[in-house]
Amino acid sequence: MTDGDPVPASVLETPEGKRGLLARFYNALPGALGRDGKPMAVSAKPAATAIVSGLNNGDADMAAVDDDYRVVWTGFFVPPESGSYRLGLSGWRNGRFTFDGQPLVEFVDAPWGSLPKLKTVRVEKGRRYPIQIVADAHGETGVGLTWKYVSEQPEADLRAAAANADVIIAIVGLTSDLEGEESSVERPGFKGGDKTTLDLPTDQRKLLEQAKATGKPLVVVAMNGSPINLDWEKQNANAILEAWYPGQSGGLAVANVLSGRVDAGGRLPLTFYKNVNDLPPFDDYAMAGRTYRYFAGTPVYPFGYGLSFTSFAYSSPAVVRTTDGGARVSVEVRNTGPREGNEVAQLYLDFPDAPGTPRLALRGFQRLSLKPGEVRALTFNLSTRDLSSVTPEGRHVVLAGNYTVSVGSGQPGTGVPSQSASLRIEKAIALPK
Repeated sequence: MTDGDPVPASVLETPEGKRGLLARFYNALPGALGRDGKPMAVSAKPAATAIVSGLNNGDADMAAVDDDYRVVWTGFFVPPESGSYRLGLSGWRNGRFTFDGQPLVEFVDAPWGSLPKLKTVRVEKGRRYPIQIVADAHGETGVGLTWKYVSEQPEADLRAAAANADVIIAIVGLTSDLEGEESSVERPGFKGGDKTTLDLPTDQRKLLEQAKATGKPLVVVAMNGSPINLDWEKQNANAILEAWYPGQSGGLAVANVLSGRVDAGGRLPLTFYKNVNDLPPFDDYAMAGRTYRYFAGTPVYPFGYGLSFTSFAYSSPAVVRTTDGGARVSVEVRNTGPREGNEVAQLYLDFPDAPGTPRLALRGFQRLSLKPGEVRALTFNLSTRDLSSVTPEGRHVVLAGNYTVSVGSGQPGTGVPSQSASLRIEKAIALPK
């Protein structure tokens, strides 16, 4: 948990026992800015004082504070439960954290994308542990307070929780610290902000296997900013929900979907591959084998994939050429299930066989919500640009030959409802650059 999250009142307390921390802002003395790791010299009297919810300046009147300043946060950490906590600083730049009178962690010229610096402390529920965080700022401090409760016996805790549960909901995935741009992280699976594997971290996979072994239904909620290998989850979980990084209302959104209060209407904007070995090296800039348009293998989940709590059926598309050289595609969608649901009708185009043409390309989509039994007529207008492909020489051309137009809940041939029709173009059309 970080200072950007809603912080329970019982966790951070000011010296006077109010919720939050006491922040004091000291302006830097002229010519003593303390850059390059050197300490900043500041005035003896604070220019501003405020009670803040975390390591931020939003609750303070900063009019009297210069661009270069030191901020000192003081108060108490009051754990809601006894046990072990990972406690420390996140962010970048400079910061010193003192816990219960002892130095805990320190940032010294930490670069952007640095991992949090955390240490494990064992604490007692309700005890007030004095804390102090000091940061020198040049416009902004850049540091945040991070804490999280960690189980000392995760396997036993999992078994105990599962014994009283009807369903296990496992939240797994990655954090922006691990897969952030220009991150300095170096650990198995991650290097310099890049992923070297698509697999989940080993400890998460181990817990998922233990959750499966309990025999209780398993729901996996994935939180990540890029594709991960969900092959094991696909084979073993009862349900998977891709939540990405859902923000402050993510818990409510996930609960609404898992409870069936709302229909899950999202569709994957990326292909979820099984292994990095399925993909060309990143220093190979050719399109062969990349993205759903040129990938010839079988992904774990294809681009455009997504399920609903209801079911849909499509009529055969009607395709006619238009006077401007394009095409108009008409289709009907019916909700064939027992409840109202969300659908994303997707139109894919399969091109004549020629060098450079993709195996498939999305050329239109429409999102709609249908009541049980409701039918909706949809129309897709395809321009000559939509019908075109790019030659190896970089020219956009509408090729002569046979095309296949498919409209459905996802890519054709992936097990979702989809209907196809043929389109023939007799004469090639060269498009302007």
